[in-house]
Amino acid sequence: MGDGKMNRFVLPTALAATCLAVLTLGRVEADPSPHSKAPRPRLAVLIFFDQLRGDFLTRWEPLFGEDGFKRLQRKGTWFTNCHYPYALTVTGPGHASVATGRTPREHGIISNEWYDRQSQASVNCVSFEDAAGERFGRVPPPPQASDATDRKKAKGYGPARLLAPTIADALKLGTAGRGKVVSLSFKDRGAILPGGRQPDVCCWSDGSSGGFVTSLYYRERLPDWVAAFNEERVADRWFGMMWERLRPDVDYDRWTGDDHGEGEGTGAFQGRAFPHPLGFAPLSLQTYYGALYNSPYGNELLLELALRGIEAEKLGQDDEPDLLCLSFSCNDAVGHTWGPDSHEVLDATLRTDRIVARLLQNLDRLVGDNHYVVALTADHGVCPLPEAARPLGINSARVTLGRADAELERRLTAKFGSPSEKQRWIESRSGPWYYLNLRLIERLGLSSAEVEQVVADFLAQQPGIEAAYTREQLARQDLDPHRAAVKNSTHAERAGEVYVLHKPYHLVMGPVGTSHGSPYDYDTHVPLLLYGCGVRAGMREERITPLAAAGLLAHSLGISPPPEAEELNLSDVFVEANR
Repeated sequence: MGDGKMNRFVLPTALAATCLAVLTLGRVEADPSPHSKAPRPRLAVLIFFDQLRGDFLTRWEPLFGEDGFKRLQRKGTWFTNCHYPYALTVTGPGHASVATGRTPREHGIISNEWYDRQSQASVNCVSFEDAAGERFGRVPPPPQASDATDRKKAKGYGPARLLAPTIADALKLGTAGRGKVVSLSFKDRGAILPGGRQPDVCCWSDGSSGGFVTSLYYRERLPDWVAAFNEERVADRWFGMMWERLRPDVDYDRWTGDDHGEGEGTGAFQGRAFPHPLGFAPLSLQTYYGALYNSPYGNELLLELALRGIEAEKLGQDDEPDLLCLSFSCNDAVGHTWGPDSHEVLDATLRTDRIVARLLQNLDRLVGDNHYVVALTADHGVCPLPEAARPLGINSARVTLGRADAELERRLTAKFGSPSEKQRWIESRSGPWYYLNLRLIERLGLSSAEVEQVVADFLAQQPGIEAAYTREQLARQDLDPHRAAVKNSTHAERAGEVYVLHKPYHLVMGPVGTSHGSPYDYDTHVPLLLYGCGVRAGMREERITPLAAAGLLAHSLGISPPPEAEELNLSDVFVEANR
């Protein structure tokens, strides 16, 4: 095709047919009733700020300007008690759950990566090759891919591992393909998962070049406006700069922890305390791009690309509604390095407020106020640094399970007998999941449930571990909240046999930085703000999940939501004319 787009629907046939069928069953045809003629937005914008914890918007609200978060909070619907309903709160599941309105148990994205028994290897949530083994590598190809053969061998990218339709897929069906979908992010999974199966543009950042790329799944060459953006070397704009605090008038110590706190990391040669360099000689440009990602300026780069895209793709310029998905990833990198109580995360959040303000101002200019709707959320929260939590009397620690794995093998051998020389009882461990060697268990005539229980009992006794759940335990109906959350993270064909849950405020990681991935409030609590055409102003305090975002956007656009997407009572969210 002339614009470089692929004119094929490269999905496994059965999955494609299933997605089409369930979407078609939920489709709403033209309704002759009066409300079908109510004004509808011409553009929906689904925004993720990676690792923007829900309490940040109340904790630092006095420091925000009037045109960013406060505009959404005061003129839109602000859901203050929004929590993910599953345990493994990381980027892939967060984006997939918001986009589909369903849990990992249903859409299949149980983590950023997991162990695949068929290939006996770890797989990424957005890695992709078709049934013939062809990989849909990145566009443009990596510099080392010198010919077509190298290009085909390169890592493939696409949404094939996502097993449920997204709001983007629902829009395509609801507009007979006329509505445009543009999905952009720094992270590949942040763009691919919300964008669904047939976005018009799906691009993410290439950390080695500073440019934005796509994959052969979507198109054979970049859109002209993305290629031009890359050629301008916009990503190099901040090279050699120092990241200073945005607000010298604000006492950062008053609003958060000390700078240079114990347990903080140093990023990409950036240091523990302000100011932070963004690249300097003799470091390579690639190191600079790592520092850019590990700073708020990476979000500014994505915003620049998004504004170009709104104009180039003419989003929101006709009566067919369009969808723009934006995932700002750099808050996550900053939070992982310096922790949520750092000067850096406070500064990144203040700059995020300005990103929101600038985006809204440009939407007003390019699309028109009251002609668009925005849903803003995050894919997960974050755990405090243990070194910051302990002085406050909180039981917090860093733990490792590496040594326990060897002892677990010895325990299993002592109880069930010795496997052959090259075999192990635990086939793989991926995140909190332990994958048992099911072939060995079957060969020895053992009960998988019995082996699972031995593994779980041993792991539950390890320091820093709250519980370990077996498949049999998760199958029960009478589940406590944590066990129910783990069940919602468990896809039958992708999860392991035993799930290990660490104690609150405990991190299974190295000596610096922090992470997320638990069912505890600090990881599950995220913002959800809905603003724009037809949306009431008000604060909602009942506990909901961000999975409601897909249904809210679908209702606003006048299309059917993705099948089985979570729904809310809409009467308090939308004005009468748009219900």
